[in-house]
Amino acid sequence: MLRELTSTTMILHWTKMLTVFILFENVKGWNSSSDTVTVPDIINLQALDMWRLEMEWMMNQNEEERNQTYEIQVGRTTNMDIVDSMNVSKRSLEAVHTLVWTSQLPLNCVDHSVRIRFISEASPPSSWSSWKTIYGEMNLAHNQIRLFPDEQVLREGSTVMFCCIFPTETHITSLFFGKTLYEVINISPRVKAIRVENINATNSFGVIFYHDRNSEAAHNFVTFPPEKPFDFRCETEDMRLVYCSWKIQRAPNLTGDRRRKYTLLISDSKAVGCDVENTDHPSCGFDVIQQQITYNTTLLVTNSLGQASETYIFNITDRVFPVPEHLEVTAGVFDSLVILQLDGCFKGLLLICQIELEPGGIKQDLDKNGSDSMQYYAFKLQHLKPSTQYSIRGRCAVQGNDWGRWTTQRLFITEPLVTIDLWRQIRDHPNRTVTLLWKTVSSDSELYIEAYNVCVSYRNTERNVCMTITQTQVELTRDLNMSDITVRAVIQSGLSEPAHITIPSAYIMPREKRIMGNEKGFQLTWTRDSTTTCDYIVEWCMLGVALPCNLQWRKVPANQSSLNLNTGYFKAGVLYEFEIYGCSADGHRRHEKQIGYFKEQKPTQRPTLYSSPNITWSSVNLKWSFNEKDPSHTGFITRYVIMVQDDSEAASNLSYFIQSVDDPCSKSWMVSGLEEDRSYTFQLAACTSAGCGPETTAVFRTRKNFYLLMVKVLVPLVVLVGCCVCLWSYRNLIRGFPEEAFGFLHVKALDLDEDLYEASEKIHTLMIEDCKWCDVEILDVRPITTEKPWLTGAEDQSCSFITPEVTPPSCHLTTDLTNFTYVSCVQQDLPSEELQTEATKQESEISGFSSDYVTSSHATMVQIHSPGQSQSRGALSSANQIAVSGRQQQQL
Repeated sequence: MLRELTSTTMILHWTKMLTVFILFENVKGWNSSSDTVTVPDIINLQALDMWRLEMEWMMNQNEEERNQTYEIQVGRTTNMDIVDSMNVSKRSLEAVHTLVWTSQLPLNCVDHSVRIRFISEASPPSSWSSWKTIYGEMNLAHNQIRLFPDEQVLREGSTVMFCCIFPTETHITSLFFGKTLYEVINISPRVKAIRVENINATNSFGVIFYHDRNSEAAHNFVTFPPEKPFDFRCETEDMRLVYCSWKIQRAPNLTGDRRRKYTLLISDSKAVGCDVENTDHPSCGFDVIQQQITYNTTLLVTNSLGQASETYIFNITDRVFPVPEHLEVTAGVFDSLVILQLDGCFKGLLLICQIELEPGGIKQDLDKNGSDSMQYYAFKLQHLKPSTQYSIRGRCAVQGNDWGRWTTQRLFITEPLVTIDLWRQIRDHPNRTVTLLWKTVSSDSELYIEAYNVCVSYRNTERNVCMTITQTQVELTRDLNMSDITVRAVIQSGLSEPAHITIPSAYIMPREKRIMGNEKGFQLTWTRDSTTTCDYIVEWCMLGVALPCNLQWRKVPANQSSLNLNTGYFKAGVLYEFEIYGCSADGHRRHEKQIGYFKEQKPTQRPTLYSSPNITWSSVNLKWSFNEKDPSHTGFITRYVIMVQDDSEAASNLSYFIQSVDDPCSKSWMVSGLEEDRSYTFQLAACTSAGCGPETTAVFRTRKNFYLLMVKVLVPLVVLVGCCVCLWSYRNLIRGFPEEAFGFLHVKALDLDEDLYEASEKIHTLMIEDCKWCDVEILDVRPITTEKPWLTGAEDQSCSFITPEVTPPSCHLTTDLTNFTYVSCVQQDLPSEELQTEATKQESEISGFSSDYVTSSHATMVQIHSPGQSQSRGALSSANQIAVSGRQQQQL
């Protein structure tokens, strides 16, 4: 145990002895080297800015090494806390060595000291130089809190320390950068700091640094070094000024004094500063150098953090892109004039300019040799729409180069189209006048027409008369030499397009043609006129109205011969006159004339009957007055209707007939077949296709026929006398025969009718008129054994000579009969007692005659029915005459 302790003690002793020896040798070598190696001398130490510290030192030139290495230490505060240590190599040939050191902590915050020594590979390093100190603001006498950095531009992505210098009595517990709280670093008793790593770029307003009391703050900006521009190129528009443009990868975030600076460096010329306001399309320009074709340009971009550049070499003739400096538009109705104004030094170049019109995408090109003066390129736009907004733009180019940029779009509106539809109305009565009428149609509903300019020219002379009126019609005195008339509308932009019309020297009146409308209106057609070269004019007007005619017209192309006019233009019951004019070089001449009604109505006027017609015993010759061509009629008068009514007591309520006069120009009509000494009511009315109008009524009485009365009396007497003469020689023979012997005289009714018909045909006392239909009933009447057989009227018992029974009449005899010895069917307005007494008396009187007398008596009963009421009323008179004849025979 003791032996082990003794060994350990001896090892420690020898170890100490070895250490002392080594230390002694080192101290000896250091002392010897210090005496031989020169110590660097710091001759200058200064702060370039808040972050950079520049130091300068000198070294003894006796050193043989070409590359010298120095160790530099940077200390802070009075304690000389080493914050950075570095080795720097410098060339020995330099008399003064310089080094710039960048600090993360602003130099204003604390004192910064630097020392340096020389390091050699062949010998030990030299001794340290003395500390060289640059003092911060912490040693300044002030009682305010100060923050650093302030109003500085910081590099994006770097690590920056922010410090706060405060008085001794102030206590700072927290520091903020932006809105973020950072850990506080104690730099010295009066200096605290924070460390911010990888700071982000800010906007133009920057970022603030403040302490917990929030009474003071430092404002700083964070950005990035400029990047190399791309797509850098130069061009000229007028060969006087060259513009260079480029693009940037990342837009700068600072403005004002902190923004980037751009400079153009041009070969063989001075630098040109560029004031770039628009960073989206940055550009810079310089004047063209005379006689120089090739240009070498460099763009230099700088800011507080660094710089970047780009170079572009070009031939100026290849980079000419002309741009018109002015575009002028003169708008018309259908055409417009566009002028491009180009200014520049283009002599020796072939230029081409182009315009583009929207809507439509119409493009036009125009070539011209360049010059050194102002040039104008005129384009005419055609086939435009009136009152329409268009946009126009233009561009130019040197032949072989690309197009220059478009000019700014120019909006313009074409002039409104004012169309004057001109027509004339020529009258010869009461004065020779020409009435001009026109209708104005404008493409702009809000257009104001101030007045109208009317000019009249004359044939075979240079005379031209113009006038200004505000109405849409004017009446001129017609002159045979009057030729052309022109009308223009006066609008704000000037005069409208003229409307022309030629007045013919003479014209003819065509024949009139009647037409009718329908539910759609009027469908006008006319024959083609080979002399018509331009168009047809169809004019129409209402006739027969109290107001002046509202003349309307419509143009029809020359290749058409029809026109459909809608119902909206027309009224029912009004007469319209249509005149078709054909246009030629000599003016418009009448071609056809048509009149018609859109829809006819019944007449509203009544004819006037003359009060003294020509009257006979069987007819009345009516005469009247009526203007069938009066345009105020509601339809074309096509006929007249005459209704004749028998006013006698013996006439039936249906005893009237109607006659039609189909000639509307006829003003008289003979009404025949009337009864003598009868009162008749005549009604006369005018008719159209829609019906008849109001009637004119007049009452006339027929005259008495004395000749017929004499015939009625004498014929029965002559027949009776003849019969008596013929039967007188057989009076004894007949008186001796019994009644049954004369049975052969009881002939059948049908046989008697045939005998009577044959007899009447011979003596012409029975005339049969045609009727539409008749029902004839013949009845065979058997005689009573106590009485002699007689012929009786079967249809009406009151028509019998011997039948005592009287019944109401049922016979309506409407066919014309002139046989006065035929059956009577007149209603007898007598009491039944008187009829019976008279019948008994007649029977007793007749019973005294022999059977041979009944040769002209009526043995059949005839009933005739005829529905037509338009036949002559002669049957009524014949019936009365038959009754009178019968009574006369009975008395005889």
